[in-house]
Amino acid sequence: MLKFNESHRQRITVTADDFGISSRANRNILYLISIGKIDRIGVMVNGTISEKEISELERSGVKIDIHLDILHELDQNRKKRGGAIARGLDFLGKIITGKVSTAKVSADWENQINKFQEIFGRNPDGINSHEHVHLFPPFFKISTQLANKHSIPFVRFGDSIFIRHHNMVSHIMHYLRKINLKTFSQSGCVSTGSLISLDWIKNVDKF
Repeated sequence: MLKFNESHRQRITVTADDFGISSRANRNILYLISIGKIDRIGVMVNGTISEKEISELERSGVKIDIHLDILHELDQNRKKRGGAIARGLDFLGKIITGKVSTAKVSADWENQINKFQEIFGRNPDGINSHEHVHLFPPFFKISTQLANKHSIPFVRFGDSIFIRHHNMVSHIMHYLRKINLKTFSQSGCVSTGSLISLDWIKNVDKF
């Protein structure tokens, strides 16, 4: 188990995404919350979440964000995931064919936020998304508009390459961040300064 220097730990926000993607993921996240290793979670409202798990999250004190997704392909899609290039091409194909559009995404994400409100009886503490798809510029505008409409203060937007441990995905996200910077600055939302995924780290102990 990792041992954090307390002064460093206070500068890091640890987020667990994909709550709701499977019962196993939910159990693991709740365990990490119980031992104080998680600060925020991202909930997929179209996933599998029990009343007991909702109650545990509400009592935990962690920030509960909405983890927006597109097409609701969830667990079955996870098993088919390829590399970053393959996933990117698949995403662009859905944009070109009209299977995914700004109008559809806006309506669907509004519905997901409404569903979050029904489940938890309040607004999310923040917005992030599955595969960071909310950083796609047309969808990022939707994210900030929904954040303002529903008084959601936090939108995931940290830079992804200032830390040495990065890969192709982090460079793509860095580029998208530059495009979205004006939109974010005008939104009034807050975020962390940097963003790094454990998937990108080869040597966790060294990190």
